[in-house]
Amino acid sequence: MKSGARVVIKEFIARFVEVLHRERVFPLLLAVLLLVILGGLGFSLFEPQQGSWPVRFGTGIWWSMVTLTTVGYGDVVPTTMAGRLVGVGLMLGGVLSLSLLTATVASVFVERKFRRGRGLEAIKTTNQILILGWHYDGEILLEQLLRRLPEPKPVVLVNKLPPEQLEGLKERFPTFDVQYLWGDPSREEILEKANVRQAHKALILADRQEGETAEQVDQRTLLTVLTLKSMNAQIRILAELLRPENRAHLERAGVDEVLVRGQYDSLLLAGALASPGLYHILAALLTAEGHNLWPVAVPARFHGRPLGELAAYLKERHQALPVAIYTEGRALALDDLLSGEPSGIDEFIRRKFTESGMTHLFGRTKVDCQINPADSQILGPHQFVVVIAAKRPAL
Repeated sequence: MKSGARVVIKEFIARFVEVLHRERVFPLLLAVLLLVILGGLGFSLFEPQQGSWPVRFGTGIWWSMVTLTTVGYGDVVPTTMAGRLVGVGLMLGGVLSLSLLTATVASVFVERKFRRGRGLEAIKTTNQILILGWHYDGEILLEQLLRRLPEPKPVVLVNKLPPEQLEGLKERFPTFDVQYLWGDPSREEILEKANVRQAHKALILADRQEGETAEQVDQRTLLTVLTLKSMNAQIRILAELLRPENRAHLERAGVDEVLVRGQYDSLLLAGALASPGLYHILAALLTAEGHNLWPVAVPARFHGRPLGELAAYLKERHQALPVAIYTEGRALALDDLLSGEPSGIDEFIRRKFTESGMTHLFGRTKVDCQINPADSQILGPHQFVVVIAAKRPAL
């Protein structure tokens, strides 16, 4: 068994024992055990015809268990009046104690299921994708994400959705591992419950609450980024902003990708006015159905070979058309992102990362993109070819 599985099992057992202790299950078990022992002693005292003392006591323990659980095999029965009175007491005590024990254990599982359904249980999943916050088109985002993931990954939603809306999400995506944690994703204790230290990626949505300004929403996003990085230096973060002038602050804090809400709306509207056909093509590539843009890692066998060979292979085998290439380069240092002149926010960001023991942004990479690259371009490691295809080519 792998060490990770052992840790998970140990944590589950420890948590289960803690819940049983909190619900006072162990005193009930002790009461049942005491009834069994007292029944065995009473049987051995009042039924001398059953043999020697050790035999009578062992037989009495068996009889107590059978009587207490209302099984009633009938292989052992008391014949004296005193023995039968012991049996009556055992029956009454057993009905009461076992009923309490069964009800208590059942309530533990019911409560656990209720808490999980309400998003109150800590997340035990690892290598998960976190979606922090929610907004009006969150369901579309979740659907696109689940469809585009190259391999199934657990997705954890951290927000303050009402339980009935959460149930609707689970019914819509029954085959995917979608989990939920209720709470404010900018708070450290909530991120701790989301198991952020074992998370793979995080997406921070510009979750605008009633009465908040755009500046306040972006400030909360920045606070969430700093908290994430202090808890998991290697996590990749994508964040949504409401105001474009705040982009630099998130990039300095270590966000890998920043999207300003609505930044491409004007481009799509202009395209629709200038060329309706082009607009429909762009819209079709961004929808969930039909052909889409898919990133494909360049296979090792094509390293050092021209793009034209890979393009011909993709076209022939997968009906996929390469349109771009991007390369993930070296990790960026914190100083690469801070401005040259000292400022208050730069000092705040540097101090927070220094306090957490981080001197650079682990996992943050530069991405070089090329649209419509030449067929003669030589391919190499860490490169991805973006293709238009009906589904992701499996290479």
